[in-house]
Order: sequence, then structure tokens, then C-alpha cells
Amino acid sequence: MKGDVPQARGIEAFDAVDMAAVNGSSLLEALWRFRWLVLVAALIAGGAGYGLSFLQATTYEAEAGMILTDPRTSGVFDDGSTVIRDLSRYVRNQAEFAESTEVAQRAIDNLPALPTLTLEDVTSAVSVTPSQNLDLVTIRATQPTAEGAANLANAIADAYQELVGEEVEFNANAAIAQLVDSRDTLRGRVDDLEGTLAESPDNLAFQAERDAAIAQLVTLETRIEQINVNMALYGSGVQYLERAEVPLSPATPKPLRNAALATVLGLLGAGALAWWRTERLPLAQDRHDPAPVLEAPLLGEVPEFTWAKHEGPVPTIFEPTSAAAEAYQFIVSSLEFALGQIEGSTVLITSPGPAAGKTITALNLSVAALGDGTQLLLVDADERARGLTRMGGTEAALGLTDLANREDLELMDCLQRWRVSEDAELNVVPTGSRVTSAAGFFRSPGFRKLMTTLRSAAPLVVFDSAPVLAASEASDIASQVDGIVLVVEQGTPMRALEETRSRIEMAGKPLLGYVFNRADHKHGRYGYGRYYGYGYGYGYGREE
Repeated sequence: MKGDVPQARGIEAFDAVDMAAVNGSSLLEALWRFRWLVLVAALIAGGAGYGLSFLQATTYEAEAGMILTDPRTSGVFDDGSTVIRDLSRYVRNQAEFAESTEVAQRAIDNLPALPTLTLEDVTSAVSVTPSQNLDLVTIRATQPTAEGAANLANAIADAYQELVGEEVEFNANAAIAQLVDSRDTLRGRVDDLEGTLAESPDNLAFQAERDAAIAQLVTLETRIEQINVNMALYGSGVQYLERAEVPLSPATPKPLRNAALATVLGLLGAGALAWWRTERLPLAQDRHDPAPVLEAPLLGEVPEFTWAKHEGPVPTIFEPTSAAAEAYQFIVSSLEFALGQIEGSTVLITSPGPAAGKTITALNLSVAALGDGTQLLLVDADERARGLTRMGGTEAALGLTDLANREDLELMDCLQRWRVSEDAELNVVPTGSRVTSAAGFFRSPGFRKLMTTLRSAAPLVVFDSAPVLAASEASDIASQVDGIVLVVEQGTPMRALEETRSRIEMAGKPLLGYVFNRADHKHGRYGYGRYYGYGYGYGYGREE
């Protein structure tokens, strides 16, 4: 392995921005992380709101309005005194009266179409609301038909006017009756005074009394006439009535409105869930996120192959000048430096969980190191998945398990040579025959003895093992090597990294660093710059 040796980045190099990314994401980051969940939840909620709307009964709402005036201040009972009355209070009281069962019953009695409704039906279908700033009362009525709603609203308005008018008429007639009694008494008195003055025409006192009685009589007559006129004009207390019109569209259901409302609620609910899950389950989204948790440096970052426009698992062989291949070259240099610090020659490549790309990483690192002229041995120690063995098509060949269990075999009997270029071959030890218990095999004396043989086989031995959290044998193998490299896929839960670090610490061997794998640089914040000339770094020069 050749080339410049990069400085490993320690925990102390991480600034507050890095730590903030570890501690939690913002709401926008949470929404973006779970964008498909949020979108699907909103669509499902909107569809449910639209569909459930049709389970509602169809109802129409009609609205009538009445501008009120207090008959007591409109001349019906005005006696000329200056009494200040609160008209807004009167409007509120009249709104309650218009909503009463008395008005509802009168509406039923007056409208031929309404007797099919009970008193309870009418009161539950009608609401009367006073205006806060105007002398306006609004009557709203709901019915299964548009005509029924308009008829009911108008019937309530008419019934209210009748009842208020009847009450005002009753009180006015009572007042007129008293005035008539007073008028008749005055007329009798005037007649008496006229008779007295006929006998004593020069009696000034009788003349004055007669004139005063006549003046009072005129006042009473005027008042009676005024009450009759005002009763006709203002008797119902309704200054203006805007009758309800037949509504053109139903009040319920409103599928589009309900769908929009349900969609908003779905977005809010899914957004809250996304934020909660992000806070509880933070992910490694940036290449530096795992470092504080693993307490290990970043060895390198590998872009998503599809982003790098590379097809196939081994860019170090088929596209050695690609961004992905250059990333593995950088990791090899970092790994050489880390192994040199501990004077080690054996390294284990593993990951927290399956499908993180550890096998592809082990293979590409080995090819990249082989290109530097380093003699190495690549061992498939993942007895369960057998990724390297299957890639090489050597499932039936002798391998690691056979070397450990059979004394008649030598390393050369189980060695496979994979040609990676015209002048280079990669020495690979496949998994070998199946064993009853993978965990038991890697704890066996035979495997421990085999490790001595493998150490002496090459200056660098790379083991591809099972994931740390998926299989117990990863810890057993880790205890037999000099150092460990962890492959962390972008989006790995930070909680999984914490548990992985604990497992590795129990093995007693150093975690040399980690490889940040399958990085999507739409979300990355840092890069290696354009040092290599392949656009590997800030955005990789990707065209949107």
C-alpha cells in the first residue's frame, strides 16, 4: 500500500454542528427523512375523509335574517320619558325566544309541510344567533331537502313575528283601554263644565278648567292614535326581514372540504410522528455522525454506486478511475495508517446489521490494496451469508471450515485465486463446508489454531465476517484479529451504533475506524474536496 497517509480525525475535531446532527434533527429534516411516510399518510387521510363524507346524510342549510327594533323604544309604549335601553341585550333575549319551543310549535302549526316534524325535530334543526355588532338575528335551519330548509327558516321567522306582534298588540290594547277610560271620563267632565258655563258664562275658573280638560282630551286622543299607528308599524319588532332562499348545494356532505381537512390532519399527524421518531431514533445521515458514538475516526466515505453511475459490485476492478474506486483507495491509505499505529496485520470487516455492504467493502478494499503491490489474503468468515464465496462461484470448494476441521489439508488446498487484472491475482479463502453451528465453530480450538496459520500467510489478512448485531460469531472472530473496521451504511440508527460499539469493546480489540457507505450526497454536508480530480467530494459534481 502506497500513497500519502491522511491524518485520522478524532472526536475532539467535531464541532457543535456535528454534535447537533447526532443529538437530533430539525422538523424539516424529520419531514424529509420520512417524506414518503408523511405523503402516504396524507393521501390515505385525504382519501378516507373523501370516502367517509358519503356516509353522512345529505342536509341543506338555509338562512334568514331579521333586523330587530325594540317596540318599547319605537313609540308603541313611549310616554315621552327619556329611558335609555340596551338594544343589544334585547337582541340577545329575542334570539333566545326565537329558538324557543313556543316559536317552534307556532311554526309547525302555520306551515302545512311541517306537521310531519316533531317539536324536537324542529328545535334540533334550528339555531338562532344574535350579531355581536348589529341588531341582527340570524336563523339557520337544516333539512334533508333544500326547499324544506328554506321553508323551515322562514316559518320560524314568521312565527317569531306573529308571537311578538301578538304580545305587543295585547299590551298596546291594554294601554289603549286605559286611555279610552280616561278619555271617556274627561269627556264627561267637559260636558259637565259646559253645562255649568251655560249658566255662568262669565265664570273664569270654570272656563280654565274646561280648557284644561279639553287639552287633556286632545292629548289622549292623539296618544291612542299614535299607539295604533306604531303598533301597525313596529308591532313585531322586526324592522327588516331577509327571507331564506332555497340553497343550491348541500351543507353536508362536502367531500372536497372533508378531504382537504383530513389531508391537513394527516400531514400534521404524520409530521408529528416523523419528528418523534427522528428524536427517538436519530440516524447517521452525515459521514461524521457515527464518530462520537463509535469513538473511532472516519476512514473514508463511499458514494452510492448508482449515484456514481457505476454498475456492478467491484468498481476497483472495472472502473479504477471512478469516484467509488478512488474512495476505496483513500480508505486503504487510512487503514494502512491505523494498522501501523498498532503494528497489526489482520483486520476484520464487519457492520452493525446485514445489507450494509461489508462484503463489497472487504472485496474492494482488498483489490485496491492489491493494486498497490501489497500481498494479502481475503478470507470469507461469514459462514451464514457466504457473500464472497457466492460471488466467486466457489460454494463447493474447500475453505475455512475445512482447514479448521481437517488436519490433512494445507492452506494451498483451500486457496482460490481470483484474477483482478492482467498481472494481479487476489488470494481468497472461501467459507468451505457447512458446519452445524457457526457460533460454535468460531469458538473452537481448531479455528483459533487456524488463525496462527492465516496470520503467517500474508502481510495483510482481511476477514469478512457476519454483522455484529446479527450473529454472535462476529465478536468471536473480532477477538482473534488485530483490528476492526466497521461499515456504516448511511441511515443506520445511532442506537444500533451504540450497541455495536459495546459489542466490539467486549471483544477487546480496537475499532480502527469506520467506512461511511452508500452515501447520498444530496444530504451530505462535507466531502474530500476535488483533490483527486474525479469530483469526489462536495456534491461530486452531480447534475440535478
